[in-house]
Amino acid sequence: MEKLDITLLLVEDDVVIRNIYKHILTKYVTRLYIAGNGELGYKSYIENKPDLILTDIKMPIMNGLDMIKKIREKDKSMRIIIMSAYGESRFFLKAIETGVKGFLIKPIETEHLLNIIREQAKDILLEKRFEEEAVKRLIAEKERDRRDAILSVLLNATAKFFNAGVNDNTVNEVLGLIGEITEVSRSYIYSIHNNEGNSVCSYIYEWVKEGITPQINNQKLKNISTESENFKFFEKSMKDRLNISGFTEDFEDPLRSGFAKLDVKSILAIPIYVKDNWWGFIGFDDCENYRTWSKSEVNALEMLAYILGGVLYRREVEEEMTRLNTSLEERVWERTKELEQEVAERTIAESLLKDSEEKYRHIYENANDGILLLMDNKISLINPSLSEIIGLLPKDIIGNNLNTIVKPDFVEDLTSYLKNTKGSEKSELQVQLLNERWLEIKATTITWDFKPAHLVFVSDITKRKKAQNELFRLNKTLEKRIEEELRKVNTQQQLLVQKSKLESIGELSAGLAHEINQPLGGLSMGLENILFNINTDDRVDYDYLKNKIGLLFDDIDRIQKIIEHVRLFSRDQDNSIIEKISVNQVVENALSLITKQMLGRKIELVVDLPPEQVEIMGNKYRLEQVLLNIISNARFAVEEKERQSTTDNYSKRISIDLTVDINKAIVSVADNGIGIDDEIISKVFDPFFTTKSEEKGTGLGLSISYGIISEMKGNIEVESELGQYTRMIITLPIN
Repeated sequence: MEKLDITLLLVEDDVVIRNIYKHILTKYVTRLYIAGNGELGYKSYIENKPDLILTDIKMPIMNGLDMIKKIREKDKSMRIIIMSAYGESRFFLKAIETGVKGFLIKPIETEHLLNIIREQAKDILLEKRFEEEAVKRLIAEKERDRRDAILSVLLNATAKFFNAGVNDNTVNEVLGLIGEITEVSRSYIYSIHNNEGNSVCSYIYEWVKEGITPQINNQKLKNISTESENFKFFEKSMKDRLNISGFTEDFEDPLRSGFAKLDVKSILAIPIYVKDNWWGFIGFDDCENYRTWSKSEVNALEMLAYILGGVLYRREVEEEMTRLNTSLEERVWERTKELEQEVAERTIAESLLKDSEEKYRHIYENANDGILLLMDNKISLINPSLSEIIGLLPKDIIGNNLNTIVKPDFVEDLTSYLKNTKGSEKSELQVQLLNERWLEIKATTITWDFKPAHLVFVSDITKRKKAQNELFRLNKTLEKRIEEELRKVNTQQQLLVQKSKLESIGELSAGLAHEINQPLGGLSMGLENILFNINTDDRVDYDYLKNKIGLLFDDIDRIQKIIEHVRLFSRDQDNSIIEKISVNQVVENALSLITKQMLGRKIELVVDLPPEQVEIMGNKYRLEQVLLNIISNARFAVEEKERQSTTDNYSKRISIDLTVDINKAIVSVADNGIGIDDEIISKVFDPFFTTKSEEKGTGLGLSISYGIISEMKGNIEVESELGQYTRMIITLPIN
């Protein structure tokens, strides 16, 4: 399978799982970043800006939800998939609130994980294509607008030059207009002339942007010898009518260092020719950006150079005419020559006009967007791109009303849009054609052949519309998928909790048997005593029988209570049942199942309960399950330490305390067992993590206990010192 061209950040604190996913995902995505906790994951997000994040929830230092919250402060649209071994609905609801794209319950099937990633990658790549197309369109529109603006300035410049001639005022004014519209830092003109018999080049006109240092008085740019190395570089290109453009850092020294002194980053220089003679050049500097000129912008500015050449030639002609007019005899004598010059001038003007028309036609015919001209609501002119977009030949389009090719549902909107479009306004309208294609149109009013008309630009947005519809369809099925996932999560959670209960019952079976055998023994002895008295004495005292039978019923009642308690505890409880319960009673119920077992194993139980009842809101059987699990772990710890001990003076002890702190009930279970290493203490609540052998534990007990306490709005913490003790502290809110 071809790799998905996306960047994926995997945040997982479990080294084994992290390495497994790394091995799998490296095969399917082009770039994979790995982080071991939420803090490192957030740093990786800041540094690498991934397209998709796959993260666990429970992690040290910073958990997954906190990391997502910080990421959302930076990017609310970041795509995130959560994976967790905890299926509680609260985690899922918090994940939904953060706007995640998926919630996976561990263990995760590889194909299921890859399907989720493929779905997200498909959406990511689709969004990227949309963004790329949008950027391309914006660039094209900006280039078109700038081109049109430059051409408009050129028309004004042509009028100014031919009306007022070439002088300081007109040249500076035109340079200013061109500089502002092209958004350059500096526009200027160099001319080649003679200075004391030597051919030199000088910086003679200039416009600069506000904040840019003027160079018009820079003497180093005056009377530059045409024999200098810098000039030879320009002369070589411009005598072949070639422009010079590029980033100044790419030029060779001494040009590069010279540009650096003028703070120039990018340059465009276009030769100016007067009657086939190289007169000089017009230049444009960008001191702020590394700029690349588009072909249409260069073509438009070349027209400015042509116009300057034409008007300079005209000025030479006018100067010559003025000189001739000083003498009548000279004027008569030069009459023929004057006519020839006028013809030559007209020829040049016609040539310039022809060049201008060619450039306009090139831009019009090669535009990516469709262009059409509406006059009297009929299509009068189209470019080739429009014919391709609509799918009709020009003969089938020109002369028709634009309404005839769109669906009837859009005719009224289109008519209203064209009616309300004024001047250079560029609002947009989306319509659908009869051939099912979607178009985005942008119209502006113009005057064409002295009549009002609409110039309309058309873009094909069919692919974008299909993608939007597909996204809408996927969103409609989201609610159903969420309900299905919630059902699976609840089922898995109930199974895990019930499994943990049954494991606890299995461990307590010996103690329960002892608890039941003791009253059974009392029943047997009591009945034998009654029979003995009946056999040895024909008359048995009534008070004696009544007292004995009462004791027998007490033992029966004790057996019934033990069996009923075990039956209720082992039953699959509804975790939604929340009621007022006594923590004292829950502790006593748990101890009733294990006390005999502990005494049989010579483990000292130290219990400290307050005389008053400590009441909270919760599920008493689930809280009892947590206590039994923790006490079972404590028993394992002290027995393991006894097994490892080399002396006989070790005394196994487990302490259970219940205290109240303001509005909190605190249950503490401590043992003097083997303790927990600092390197693994942060993992004790992770699913399937255990220090026991495979036959002695699954690693689910503390993970389930953590979830149960969290459901009751409480907290569970661990303190330990290797080889000394372990203390589990449960904090539950009162009321």
